[in-house]
Amino acid sequence: MTGIDPVAQKLLYSIMQFNKGKWRQHKPHGRNHNEIMVLACLLHGAHPGERMDWRDNPPDFESHLNQEHPGLKVSEISALMRVKSPTITPVIRGLEDEGLVERTMDPEDRRAVRITITDAGRAIIRAAHEERMTTFNRLVEHLGEEDSLQLAELLSKVYTFFDAQVSGHDEGHENDNKAPDTETPEQGDDTP
Repeated sequence: MTGIDPVAQKLLYSIMQFNKGKWRQHKPHGRNHNEIMVLACLLHGAHPGERMDWRDNPPDFESHLNQEHPGLKVSEISALMRVKSPTITPVIRGLEDEGLVERTMDPEDRRAVRITITDAGRAIIRAAHEERMTTFNRLVEHLGEEDSLQLAELLSKVYTFFDAQVSGHDEGHENDNKAPDTETPEQGDDTP
C-alpha cells in the first residue's frame, strides 16, 4: 500500500463534500433529479451531460423534437442515464400521469413504445434550467470569471479521468486536457 498523499486526500474530501451538500436535496419546480433528467433526455434526444457545447449551442426549449424524432424507448432513456430500465419506468409513469410525457406506439415496431415530452414537460424543463442558470450565474459572481473558467476546465478533467477509470481504459496523460467529445478550441477562442 502506498503512503497517503495529503494533496490526494484533500481532493478526495473536497469531492466527497458534494455528496453531503444540502443543495442536492433541492427539487427545482418540485421535480427530483431523475424526473428532470428524463425530461432533459427527451427534450434533447441525448443525455444533457453529454452536451459539451452548451455555450455555442444553448438548449432549445421551443424546437419540437417530437415532430422530427419519434421519441425515445424506455431502454434508450435508461441507457442515456446509465441506469436500469426498472429504475426509470416509475419515473416515466409519474411524468405521464402529470401530462409531462406521452407514450406512443413505435411506427417501426408496433410492440415498442416511445416516450415524448409534452409542452407542459417542456415548460418544466425550461423553468428548471432557468433556475439552475440563476444559481450558476451567482456562483460565477462569487468566484469571478477567471476562477469559474478554471473550475469548469478542472471539473472536465476530473470527469474525463474518472470516466476513463470506470471504463477500464486509462488512456494515460496525453488527453488529460481534452474534455470528452469536444474539439480543441480554435485560435481566437476565449477559453483558457
